Amino acid sequence: MAVVDIPRGDLFTAINFVKPLSLGDEPYYMYVRKAPPEGVPIFNLQIESHNTTIHDLRGIEDSVNFDNDSLKLLKSAPVPTGVEFESEESVKKIHYPSVEKQIREAIPDATKIVVFRHAVRKTDNPAQYAPAALFAHVDQTAPAVADRVRRHLGSQADSLLKGRYRLVHHWQVINEPVQTFPLAFASAATVGADDIAPIVSHLPDFSEDFGTPRFRESQKWFYWSGVTPNEAILMQLFDSAASDPASGVKGGRAIHSAFVDPRTAADAPPRFSIESSVLVFGP
Repeated sequence: MAVVDIPRGDLFTAINFVKPLSLGDEPYYMYVRKAPPEGVPIFNLQIESHNTTIHDLRGIEDSVNFDNDSLKLLKSAPVPTGVEFESEESVKKIHYPSVEKQIREAIPDATKIVVFRHAVRKTDNPAQYAPAALFAHVDQTAPAVADRVRRHLGSQADSLLKGRYRLVHHWQVINEPVQTFPLAFASAATVGADDIAPIVSHLPDFSEDFGTPRFRESQKWFYWSGVTPNEAILMQLFDSAASDPASGVKGGRAIHSAFVDPRTAADAPPRFSIESSVLVFGP
């Protein structure tokens, strides 16, 4: 791995947000890995940028947690080696068990863990891989998470939905420390539920809603500078316990976005990363 001068420290820069709809506007939508009907654009999102301070968590990784921020940083994670990332079978056979093990160590009281999807992103090859998602979002709304439980757990779903259930994203870089399009995340405690707007995502076999937040000055944004392949980020996208004020879970949703760091060198390597979606049940 080459020694590089990685930008670090807090910075004040732009994060993209989906522009809130006005009365009478056409509802937003997006087609993902699915061709839209003839004459229909792939998406109709309108984007606006807002400058904000993004705080570097390097060296203070333990200052964030699931209950307050919906975020946990793993300072030691198995490097994803031996995986053919172009092969669904290889990722599921080799990478999924590693992800499940890391989630179980991070949430030791979980009673059931199910890895159900992944996406590989390479920022210099968006035709073959998924591109970086350059706007603030959460991948599934609460109803969409419940639907995912029903979709992936079948006859067990009704029973599992009566207890605590979460959706956690495991994010890991594949090649070298991240310099291009680093990932920013807002503390869940600073993002209000009323500020999340649902947007329909048309997938190959079904449609579901993801959420986009309204920008607020009160939001607190973080990133983890120079994430390496032996580190991982756990983003809690949903926690059913957040609906109970007595639980101590604040928000339970990790709003996140890739962003352009203006300090990034022109010859910095592209970002090559993998994210895995995991349903976590109990206690």
